[in-house]
Amino acid sequence: MSDQHAAPIPEAVLPRHPADGFTADPLGVLDEGHRRHGPVFRMSVDGVDTVLVGTWAGLGELFAAERGRLDVLNTPLVHDLFGRALFNITADSHGEARRRLRPVLSGRALPGYVPPLLDVIGPVTEQWALHGTADLHGQVRELTGAMSARVLLGITPGEADAARFAAAFEEFIAATGAPPGPARYADRRYWAGRSARRELHALFARRAAQLGGDAAGGSALAGLVAAFADAPDEAGPLEDHLLALLIAARETTASLLTWCLVELAGHREPAEYAAAEARTVAAEPDRLVARDAPSALRSVLAETLRLHAPNLLSMRKAVCPFTLAGHRIEAGTRVAYSPSAGHFDPKTFPRPRQFRPGRFLAGQASASRLWAFGGGAHACLGRPLAELMALAVMAAVLQKGLPSLPAGPPARISFRPAKAPIDALPFALEPAS
Repeated sequence: MSDQHAAPIPEAVLPRHPADGFTADPLGVLDEGHRRHGPVFRMSVDGVDTVLVGTWAGLGELFAAERGRLDVLNTPLVHDLFGRALFNITADSHGEARRRLRPVLSGRALPGYVPPLLDVIGPVTEQWALHGTADLHGQVRELTGAMSARVLLGITPGEADAARFAAAFEEFIAATGAPPGPARYADRRYWAGRSARRELHALFARRAAQLGGDAAGGSALAGLVAAFADAPDEAGPLEDHLLALLIAARETTASLLTWCLVELAGHREPAEYAAAEARTVAAEPDRLVARDAPSALRSVLAETLRLHAPNLLSMRKAVCPFTLAGHRIEAGTRVAYSPSAGHFDPKTFPRPRQFRPGRFLAGQASASRLWAFGGGAHACLGRPLAELMALAVMAAVLQKGLPSLPAGPPARISFRPAKAPIDALPFALEPAS
């Protein structure tokens, strides 16, 4: 157990691991570090001394200790672009914002999102079935962007605001690639992103003002407007929270969904099993939000989350001294955890490098034990919505055919900001046998 009053352990006890090769093979370096040193070690990440936390036991202890001891650590660039969004605020402000955001992202709200999501997904998967695509991840990002706009803002594809939102949001996302420190001021993307932020805020405010009752029709916006109508200033403005929800729903879900389809393309038997279940979902779409179904699709989703956590590292900052795995962590220390460093723990997941969705069917493992969406006080509120979006697309795709990668699997992978193929990835659907 973590205890901020435990007797101090000399800092030298915390082992240091070399960062050589981290850019080219980050998971390999993290895996080697944990095999040598256990759950916790020091390493330079982006030129900053950082405590790395991994293994199943290490992550569990970290999340149990997080409340009151660790805050999310973001760069000045992220603070400039996202303002007082959920992941930029701390302490009571963070808790107040979570309380107001949670209802529209929880399981009770999901059934209302199924019909509008399927309306957005249908035409895209129909095109994939007819013509395939030259770039799977690029197409998936467009699709998750349209799905996010529909569910969070009530923007339907084809309406005038759809094009306005897509253009401004692309500028905003591009700005997240600017230098994180003072050099951002000399980067054109930063200023274009600040302009896009103002444009998006105005669009959000206008759509909120136009709401009448439940006029959004399957959108979270009406509920969010009501939840923040009497919110104190400490909860942050709804417009900032919407930016955070939209970028997470688009980028994280796009990564997750891309790897779901890549793994299905490479593993015929699980794909056929999931396709049979997808055909039952076509007749009963509400099965997508049933807690115990669809089991085959959910097992594919869980195993993809395990193997391909979208975020390589999540950063925290210690706000007070505490101990972790027997090591004293001083206030001000940068702490990072990697979901994959826990998901590849062979003590918890035998044969961890293999794609074996059956491990979640046979009761060997529980999807609730996965850390891809974090844990503890800062666990991602959007997990239920992200999983619904991924399940809905997988079901729609598998109703049309079995995924295929005509040019083979990705040869090069980028792990940051979200895990994705570097090169264009051709994708097609083959008729099921």
